[in-house]
Amino acid sequence: MNKISENKINEIIKDLRKYKSLNNEKHKANYYYQARQNIIDSDHPIELIKEFLDIYSQCKRNVSTKEEIETDDRAITNLERDDDGRIQFYSFEIYRKDNPTFTGKLDRKEMETIYRLYSIYGANLTQKIVSREFPQFTFVEFKRILRAFNIYKANSEFAPHQIEELSEEQLINLHNQNKENNVLRRIEKDQLAEANKLINKLAKENLELKKNTGEFHFTIDNEVKPRAIKGTYNNNTALNLFLSDIHVGACLESSSLYDNPWNEDELERRLDSVINKIESSFGHLDTIVLSLMGDYLDGMDRMTARRDHFMPQNMDNREQFEVFLRRMIDFIDGLSNYCNELIIYAVPEGNHDGSSGYMAIKALQYAINARYPKVKFEVFDRFIGSYEFRTHTYVLTHGKDASFMKKPLPLNLNDSTSALLRDWLDREGLYNDNIHIIKGDLHSNNLNSCRKFDYRNVLSIFGDSDYSQMNYVSNPVGVSYDYFVGNTRILGTFENL
Repeated sequence: MNKISENKINEIIKDLRKYKSLNNEKHKANYYYQARQNIIDSDHPIELIKEFLDIYSQCKRNVSTKEEIETDDRAITNLERDDDGRIQFYSFEIYRKDNPTFTGKLDRKEMETIYRLYSIYGANLTQKIVSREFPQFTFVEFKRILRAFNIYKANSEFAPHQIEELSEEQLINLHNQNKENNVLRRIEKDQLAEANKLINKLAKENLELKKNTGEFHFTIDNEVKPRAIKGTYNNNTALNLFLSDIHVGACLESSSLYDNPWNEDELERRLDSVINKIESSFGHLDTIVLSLMGDYLDGMDRMTARRDHFMPQNMDNREQFEVFLRRMIDFIDGLSNYCNELIIYAVPEGNHDGSSGYMAIKALQYAINARYPKVKFEVFDRFIGSYEFRTHTYVLTHGKDASFMKKPLPLNLNDSTSALLRDWLDREGLYNDNIHIIKGDLHSNNLNSCRKFDYRNVLSIFGDSDYSQMNYVSNPVGVSYDYFVGNTRILGTFENL
């Protein structure tokens, strides 16, 4: 805690008595708030703090229930109190040049979260990390809110209403509880670091094993049906692979900003590259979960599912279907060599392929079920679906349906999208502490988080179309994944395949 000398405390108490008689309620409220916060945060004799609190309580009764607090010339903040004088909300008006005034309010819980996570006496997190708890605000807006309320690193870890309402003993107990939670977070961080070390160690051991065993490869006779996955490894590892936006048949115009050749040979090469990266990075795993995310084909009759515009394509409908089926069966055969158990989940379609994508993924399901009778392959019957894996709940969606959505689910989580997803989770009865919303469509790797779930966009193995090149930031060709060691989850990507 900050240390303030006894003489300094006596000076502040003397000033309190002096300013007690002020008629300017705004200045009085601001002065007592700042003085109280400085003293409560300091180490001082108990009799002086009691004298201070007695003076402050007398003055507080003379202040209006809605206190305007000066911060700077470009913001006004208010403490909105109830009839009993308890702070209920922290409202703000922040003025922006050439833009509408930014207004809003924070409730008690939200202000407690800011102080607890941001203060050096609390979790001491950065503004960027703390802002993720408030997806309703952009990062710039969040920083403006901190400045408006004069919230700095050196502030107490307690919100103003906590300091007003809790006793010194209660504040100390709360501080100890927060400290314990911070220690647990650090332990989890250390465990993640140890898991990364284990990954590197296993990768090195795998390379050494290959050198010692020469060119031996485990193979299964292509003519034998049905097949079985014959893995024998037991290292408690798993890989959840998100394969999205394959767009078989897509073709970029000659006037495109960047080259992106796309045909069956290139699809085969990129899928083989994924297999090679799994082998070199992880070796054999207990479980591979393959999550297929929609837009398997680029369209039908050179149009998207909504049939509202034409697109350049290098395959007709039949060729797209056959190439997808041929290459995906070969890819799944490759995955089967690196796991004891293979599980496949798929969304039924995307906004490009629509019903043609549904027929393609159902044909793949029937082919794989005949080829590998013990492999679970589930195609969701709706635009969005979920499954449980270890202690986690995964929710898969392409990001835009074939018929009804005016706009796709956005790259970054916003209020309306958060409300939509929360409502769906509630209706489905999904209340796990580890819920992950996974979506494709935007060909981007991006992660947002809120209190109920995290929200992740995943890469496309096709990459950028000519439309996305001219309208969005370019992203690498790739596949996003989650890697598990036990129940520890590590996010990653295979890029530039």
